[in-house]
Amino acid sequence: MIFNSSFKIIRLKISVFFFLLLSISGSFSNSVNAQPKTNLDVFYTLVDSTVDIFISRIPQTSDSVKLELTLGSSYSIFGNKIISSLHTSGKYLTEDKNAVTINYIMDDAKVAYGEIFRDGFFGDYYIQRKINVRGNFLVSNQSSSYKEFNISYNDSIRYDEVNLVENESYLFTKGQLPPEPFFSGLFEPIVALGTAALAVILFFTVRSK
Repeated sequence: MIFNSSFKIIRLKISVFFFLLLSISGSFSNSVNAQPKTNLDVFYTLVDSTVDIFISRIPQTSDSVKLELTLGSSYSIFGNKIISSLHTSGKYLTEDKNAVTINYIMDDAKVAYGEIFRDGFFGDYYIQRKINVRGNFLVSNQSSSYKEFNISYNDSIRYDEVNLVENESYLFTKGQLPPEPFFSGLFEPIVALGTAALAVILFFTVRSK
């Protein structure tokens, strides 16, 4: 009975040792995550959504449209994307004054970052991301149809991937970052060293038995 009890204790200690060892190795390994969409790619997706909205207000019999874009210097990059989305939907541009006219205005496009949080005790830092486009359009034919749009995209990305999703050439793809938590970054190596020390102690204790 004493031998069985000692064996169970040794087996338990070995299990704890390997569990801690795997936890430590897992905390320092680089996890393989799919790279998130860039902020500019998300903006393109949102702009596509706005095009879908005003296309739904164009008569199906109208294959050609007259497009008037007011994007300003900051958002002129969206012009080609809007035209491409129109062509994909089967609508083509014309200068015919009698064609359906679309007056499209982009008021604002911005990126906002939220709180920083950690995925697990030793996990990576993540940050909330919100990307928004706002504006309006006017579809004119025999009558006029005015619509405002305000569309957002929300997700979370790794904190160290922020520089990968932003584009230095377009300031609207950048957002203000909150400061990284100080104490959590200082506390992590202390806990890791303590766990490693405990694992070593358990290992030599098992061997001494």
